[in-house]
Amino acid sequence: MTGPVFITLGGKERRLRYDINAAAEMEEMMGGKSLLYVMSNPMAAGFSAIRILLWGGLKHADKGITLQRVGLMMQEYMEAGGSFGELAGKIGEAIKASKIMGESLASDEAKEETDEGNE
Repeated sequence: MTGPVFITLGGKERRLRYDINAAAEMEEMMGGKSLLYVMSNPMAAGFSAIRILLWGGLKHADKGITLQRVGLMMQEYMEAGGSFGELAGKIGEAIKASKIMGESLASDEAKEETDEGNE
């Protein structure tokens, strides 16, 4: 079982936490794209989707956080040596840990591991 997922942003360790309300808000902000679709294609989702996903994971602790503030945190993270892929990975890990998507992400991950072993 995966525990809480933390990431250091803005000089502070922050917990990424997702719930059903955050998921619904994120899907609305992404023009109705399902969270499952975006999580299956994180690198294709682009900066705006990753910024929305990060916002969704941070808003539980900072009710007034804005997308612009999250974008600045992302910029600082990347300027400090973090990568877009690492950020997407942390978000994915936290969404999986939240169980809001049931077993769909876990079964996709197991399939990928099996496919990699067959190469």
